[in-house]
Amino acid sequence: MVSLPSKPFETAERYINLRKKCAPETWVDTINLMSDMILMPIIILFLSLIQQADLMTIAMTGMKAYQTWKDYTEYTELRFEVQRMFLHCQMVGGPFIVTNNSLYMPYVFADAVVRTSGSLKE
Repeated sequence: MVSLPSKPFETAERYINLRKKCAPETWVDTINLMSDMILMPIIILFLSLIQQADLMTIAMTGMKAYQTWKDYTEYTELRFEVQRMFLHCQMVGGPFIVTNNSLYMPYVFADAVVRTSGSLKE
């Protein structure tokens, strides 16, 4: 049996919000994401080694990189949660509702989990 999230709609909501940040649709946003996660920490590390970076720049870049990596890790975990909800939706003969916008498909999968959660416990 597939392990499902205890709060599927909250999982779907958080996944949609993080997908906007962590899976950008434009190449400019992708470059900005890669810069925040990889390039700027490397530059700051190099500047720190040659003692040319000030403490505020190091702190701000470090916080930005940490938050970006934290969000990206959470997004990756939620992506698997949504995939499990999708598989569950297919197993139970769903989806039971439809949407015209593929952005909101995680809500459709969450609906299938909620509708069938009572029958799974019995």
